[in-house]
Amino acid sequence: SIFWMAKPFMEIVDRGFSLGVDKILDIGQGTLLADFMGHGLVASLGSVMVFIPQIFILFVGIGILESTGYLARAATLIDKPFSKLGLSGRSFVPILSGFACAVPAIMATRNISTRRERLITNLVIPLMTCSARLPVYALLLSFLFKDDAPWKPGVALAAIYMFSLVLGSFAAMILNRMIARKEKSFFMMELPLYRMPRLKILLSHSMNRTKAYALKAGPMIFTFAVLIWVGTTFPNYNATSAQQKLESSYLAHIGRSFEPVLAPMAVDWRVGVGLLSAFAARETFVSSLAIVFNITD
Repeated sequence: SIFWMAKPFMEIVDRGFSLGVDKILDIGQGTLLADFMGHGLVASLGSVMVFIPQIFILFVGIGILESTGYLARAATLIDKPFSKLGLSGRSFVPILSGFACAVPAIMATRNISTRRERLITNLVIPLMTCSARLPVYALLLSFLFKDDAPWKPGVALAAIYMFSLVLGSFAAMILNRMIARKEKSFFMMELPLYRMPRLKILLSHSMNRTKAYALKAGPMIFTFAVLIWVGTTFPNYNATSAQQKLESSYLAHIGRSFEPVLAPMAVDWRVGVGLLSAFAARETFVSSLAIVFNITD
């Protein structure tokens, strides 16, 4: 639900901020100030606000499971296998949410009482295959299986999802041995009666939690997005084309500096720039490659 239900709302938010960027660029007529206001501030703010529908739907979903009494039972069922990995049943929903988006999933770890289990869960969640990676996987799989039957990339994508679970389990086991256990962990949860959720209370709690995300996590993501704009714009901000601007940017210089690390992968600094841009949002990897490789189609 976090993925497909939020998608139309995320597209509306994204389209709204994109129109705002285009309007600012039209008014500013290509000046540096207009570029900063549009691509730097408005687009960066959009990269924060686009998560709001996912965050809200996540908290509505968790609220429904909590208020009906089912979440306590699901967490209890998964607690025993999770205990082998140094986790508890409280890590179930955050890890499951990580397959939609790591940002709301990490937000959902706040209900884990033990700091050690919360840390392990937070470190494992980014290993789950979130929806933002789907454009990257689609690009790579269509390249690798270009002339093969359609079911082959489908099986490969399913294998990637399964491998993320296996990799996350191994990572949790290793972290369980590395991180010292300062307090005894136990899982105790009351199993409430099944009941119908109250819509007004549910929406109110979800709205408050979403607002907390926007006020706490938002400024950090916004700042990083502005830094990405600065890194891809300067020093040659008067370049005639987006490709020329990117190739001579600070981010390109940084990409070239760790090109020897990328050499065993048979790729150059341009892929490195794509990887750097993916720190702001994973799906931007594809669009960054399109710019830096000068792909017009």
